[in-house]
Amino acid sequence: MKKVLGMAIVLSSQLAVADYSSSVDSDTCWDGRTPTGGPCMVVADSKWSTYTEGKFIVTYKNVCNHRIYARFCNERNSGSDDCGASGIAPGNTKGWSTYKANGRYSYNWTGVTKASKDWVCSGKIDGWHD
Repeated sequence: MKKVLGMAIVLSSQLAVADYSSSVDSDTCWDGRTPTGGPCMVVADSKWSTYTEGKFIVTYKNVCNHRIYARFCNERNSGSDDCGASGIAPGNTKGWSTYKANGRYSYNWTGVTKASKDWVCSGKIDGWHD
């Protein structure tokens, strides 16, 4: 699912909504949703650096009680993407910054209990690398 939020393109987990216990599979993949169906990954902050001109920083937070695996991209002035990926523990944050950025960003996530299964679980999401 794609959503446009201001300058952000938000990509959400595409597995069916269920609670953690009923959505976790044999690869430790789960839907990446809160018990009420909301997203586990939220944008905690997005800002321009006060120290470095053209540096844009987005901070993501895992608001769920289980680990998630996230992919995030900031767009450069040239239109190319600067992307990364990381596991985010429950309640923790992960920042991603890009020089010569234009302020647009996108992200995707899925629930993954075991870090060794990050690529297995992300491979189950259509468009993960788009």
